[in-house]
Amino acid sequence: MTGLEIKKEAERYIEEFIDDPDALFFINRCLNMIGDQAQIYETRYGEVEEVNEWIELPPTTTHVRKVEKPNGTPYYNYEVVDNRIRFRDPGTYYIHYRRLPKPLAGILDTPEVHPAFHSVLVTGLIALWKLKDDDENPDGIRHFQLFTDLTMRVANTLTRVRTPNVVKVIR
Repeated sequence: MTGLEIKKEAERYIEEFIDDPDALFFINRCLNMIGDQAQIYETRYGEVEEVNEWIELPPTTTHVRKVEKPNGTPYYNYEVVDNRIRFRDPGTYYIHYRRLPKPLAGILDTPEVHPAFHSVLVTGLIALWKLKDDDENPDGIRHFQLFTDLTMRVANTLTRVRTPNVVKVIR
């Protein structure tokens, strides 16, 4: 879904027109609130020449998941503080990290979140639109609570383990 499709679906529900700049602003706020739960991963490749020197990670980084050497061997001798990382050994490393979703630049852009979050964005847009002029609007509050609940539900669905559990049989 594009931002425009999210807006149209929200308009159908509330039976009001939402102007594009407001829709874009509120969708971007929702993306920011979904944040780390969007499960967006990136990998950064880097050469470390100076040990113990702090290296800046992108400002949208939320969690460093793992660090590997080019041959795929895990590397554990690093430290992360805020959005900076430092290594104890020189070398080449792949840093695998999670980050925030990028905001939409225009209403015709598609959010880079999993499609399961698209209906969550519709609910968030409805909530923020209803709370825009009246922050005590009961329907807006209800939709905002639904937005947070759906965010958690989708995030849990995306992070669940999909392999069968192994049970050790003791005789």
